Amino acid sequence: MQTKWKASLPGLVAALVLAGAGTASARTIEINLLYVHGVKNCPTERQNAQNSLVDLGNAISAQLSSRIATWQGVHPGNNVVVTQKYANLYTATASGIHPSDSPNPINMDDWEVGDPGCSTTQQGDPCTTAYEWRYRLAQEINRLYPAPAKNIILVGHSTGARVAMEVAANVGPGGVNTFNWGVQSRIAGVVTLHGMVDSLGTSKYDVAGPLSFETTCKNGDAAAGWGDSCSQGNGWCEYAGRVSGFAANDWVANSKRALNLISWASCSPSLFAGRTDGPLPFDAQGSPWAVGLDMTPTTSTSWRVAHGTKYGSFCHSDITNGGAANHAAARDAARNRILDWLFVAAPRVSATGSNTTATLAYNATSSTYTMGASCPTGEMDDNKTAGNKATGIDIAGVCKHGGYFDGDDHSVALGELTVLSNGASCNGTYNWKQAHDSGNSHSSTLTWKTRSLRVAGPDLIYSLP
Repeated sequence: MQTKWKASLPGLVAALVLAGAGTASARTIEINLLYVHGVKNCPTERQNAQNSLVDLGNAISAQLSSRIATWQGVHPGNNVVVTQKYANLYTATASGIHPSDSPNPINMDDWEVGDPGCSTTQQGDPCTTAYEWRYRLAQEINRLYPAPAKNIILVGHSTGARVAMEVAANVGPGGVNTFNWGVQSRIAGVVTLHGMVDSLGTSKYDVAGPLSFETTCKNGDAAAGWGDSCSQGNGWCEYAGRVSGFAANDWVANSKRALNLISWASCSPSLFAGRTDGPLPFDAQGSPWAVGLDMTPTTSTSWRVAHGTKYGSFCHSDITNGGAANHAAARDAARNRILDWLFVAAPRVSATGSNTTATLAYNATSSTYTMGASCPTGEMDDNKTAGNKATGIDIAGVCKHGGYFDGDDHSVALGELTVLSNGASCNGTYNWKQAHDSGNSHSSTLTWKTRSLRVAGPDLIYSLP
């Protein structure tokens, strides 16, 4: 077995090739990681945005040799080549379509709907911030991994996570698969880190202070939450507040592979009430078909589901700020999740649903509920990854306390949920026992997910061409 290593920084191109046991029949599988930064507000930060996730890339590179060797030992006759590169959307090739009063392409975050020299009605139209982020990511993919390079994995932080999902799902002004960015067939999956996936301007999220998210953002008050001393551009505020990436995230999760790494912690300043990573609500970071379930308090004194894989208790910039106290822990936790997804198991949600129980007295048990029926075409039951309740199964919910004291609603304790059967075809059954309040009766609303793996192999790599 021979190893060849190539690396250059800051535009790291880390290629590691290990020869497998095969000879002329050996299959070479290329994995092309492209890291996509989040919003940057100060000019110097924009010029160097490609460096945001270099430390994460270096941590991944340091473990590639052993990971590939282990994987190839199990898959003789296959060679794995991993390359890593870093995008900078602020300095990328611009579309050339810009407002007449903002011609400098590095200021793409300023491009609002209705700006002079443009004919726009929504973010995502040409001449807006949303369009420009998508356009430039497609340009960076083609520059850094020109065709026929394939098996591209986009690893996006914050706004970079949303735009990665959007480009992979061919999002245009009309939604998913309404605009061909020309790279969809070459993208194998998307990883999000503290992704700004959902729109932040709806009443779903409770902005700290008396003003709306968009107004707060355009006033410059949101900047500190993103770890920046300069204000966000007004066009970016519209993109963040008005456009949701949930549909794109769901499409990628179902049609390719998605890994949503989400988090909340005690972070200051916090732009929203409830569980946040500072600037982002916990449940804005992953869509309903993302693997993983958790709960978060709502503005209506109850609780709702947060989708995605909680990879630790970290603030938004811990993963990118080398000076943060929790940077190394966030970096290494993300590294381990990404490498396991590549080399061990890359599940998807096979089925998801919800059930509302009857009102149960203390120690009473709900009806038995069915989860899933059969695995999607080309998929098999996930018998490898741990859900929060069983192998390949996640369940979460809210226990409802009716009457005047609605604020007593709380997340259902996992110990009150029982998986009665874990089937072999992405299915199962479960129930809930109200075992916490001896003096009152309660109902609950429960959400469940079953997982599947590709028949070709549980890890992402082996199923790729």
